Amino acid sequence: MKQYRVYSLDKAGHIAQAQNVECRDDLDALEWAQAAAGRDGLEVWDGARLVARVKPHNSPLETGDRLCL
Repeated sequence: MKQYRVYSLDKAGHIAQAQNVECRDDLDALEWAQAAAGRDGLEVWDGARLVARVKPHNSPLETGDRLCL
């Protein structure tokens, strides 16, 4: 299992809260984040590597959302 850091973002996109999550791999961590995404977005990190941003309520992607799910 790998340790991922998940940051909850506020409406301005700033970190509001952080937690460690143990997952098998990136896909498992992203699945966890998508299920946890509420009214605000999340960022999933593997150490210093940004895995992805998850938009609030899994909103549709837009052109500027190149790192979002």
